[in-house]
Amino acid sequence: MAKRKIKKRKIFYLILGILLLISIFLNTYLLLKYKVLPTKYLSIYVVLVGIIPIIMIMYTLFKKRKSKIKGVIAGIEILYIIVLFILFFYLNSTFNFLDKFTKDLGYETKQYIVLVLKDSEYKDIKDLKGKKIAYTNGLDTSVDNAVKELEKKIDFNSEKADGYGEAFTNLDNKNIDGLLLTNSYYETLIEDDENDSYSKYFTIYKFNIKEKTEQVIKEVDVTSEPFNVYITGIDTFGDITEQKRSDVNIIMSVNPKTHNILLINIPRDYYVEIAGKGVKDKLTHAGNAGVETSVKTVEKLLDIDINYYVKVNFNAVVKLVDALGGVDVYSEYDFRSTEYNYHFIKGNNKVNGLLALDFVRTRKAFLQGDRVRGENQQRMIQALINKITSPSILIKYDALLKALDGCFVTNIPMDNITSIINYQLSEMQTWEFSTFSLNGSDDYVITSSGNNMYIMIPKEETIQEAKQMIKENSQN
Repeated sequence: MAKRKIKKRKIFYLILGILLLISIFLNTYLLLKYKVLPTKYLSIYVVLVGIIPIIMIMYTLFKKRKSKIKGVIAGIEILYIIVLFILFFYLNSTFNFLDKFTKDLGYETKQYIVLVLKDSEYKDIKDLKGKKIAYTNGLDTSVDNAVKELEKKIDFNSEKADGYGEAFTNLDNKNIDGLLLTNSYYETLIEDDENDSYSKYFTIYKFNIKEKTEQVIKEVDVTSEPFNVYITGIDTFGDITEQKRSDVNIIMSVNPKTHNILLINIPRDYYVEIAGKGVKDKLTHAGNAGVETSVKTVEKLLDIDINYYVKVNFNAVVKLVDALGGVDVYSEYDFRSTEYNYHFIKGNNKVNGLLALDFVRTRKAFLQGDRVRGENQQRMIQALINKITSPSILIKYDALLKALDGCFVTNIPMDNITSIINYQLSEMQTWEFSTFSLNGSDDYVITSSGNNMYIMIPKEETIQEAKQMIKENSQN
């Protein structure tokens, strides 16, 4: 009987040892693969996760004399196994999450719609078979592909218009039966429409096409060299790959040596030359041609290199803030928001996801409109970074990763992200923030779409000041 108990005990210790070795191997593999463990902590890791566990395993397996110490050590081994498997779960979740959003960036989705008059006889896309559907290029480089895609659905007579103004006029006069255009552009028209003139149209059909994109990336050593990140927030709750207006346009200039982060806000309605199009338009409309167009447009405006970009949608704000349990965001003004009529006070405001989104979207409550909205977006970024870098994030870590699933995409390489994590763990420094917003004068012009729209004429002094601030922040 005694020998049987001893044998069972040895099997138990053997199983514990195997599980402990497996947990050590899994964590070591991930840490070595992604290189997130700072060198200064390597010796501590070797002792805690290498030497001590091996000694415990050797003692329980090969110490022949019966000892109560073996029972204590077995308990410690169990604790080690639990902790290491939890650590592996967090590490594996993190790297899978980051890997998912830093690859397969070679395309974006563009949604097209076919418009008809509400009072027309057409109720289904099939009703337009053999009819005349117009389209126009404008800033859209994919419309020819969209025409081909639509032809797979129905046979129709295509007609190219000189601009959207002409196309809508022809639709109103019933010279054409339908109009093909991007949904994002149509939403832009509706947003800028003060007379409800687009209520007479009906979207009879929607479809998506995938468009190859050029990867705009300029790699640097993110642990030692200053770099610029373009943060763009697209105007949608839908697919993050969809090409949409860039309603948020913020340059985050990071200096890893001085631990300074400079946030430069560029108003969405800034009237700038759209890169590769040879025309001037609102900056927000550059997003309709893809994130790479927005990047190149901003690079030319500020005469800088943008190394990476991060693209988020509305869902990202709502889900991220809720996953964090809310954030405290500072408001410079006392105001009521647009969507929920929430009273934000001057000072710190505790907000959930929907109120956070309301905070960063509200502009009509301010005399300075989009200028103040841009500043509020900068304050929200600060609030999020402060919350994410706080110790409380550990108990909400898994919820945070799940919340961000499908809500953002970035072209920052995985190696650079893990380098940043390694650097921050090694330095454990707090980051200092400074902010600045470009400014301009209000005006209305006929844009490239042929419509009279509100714009902001850039104020050159603020552009030059932003350039100087980025230059100074880039100095070690």
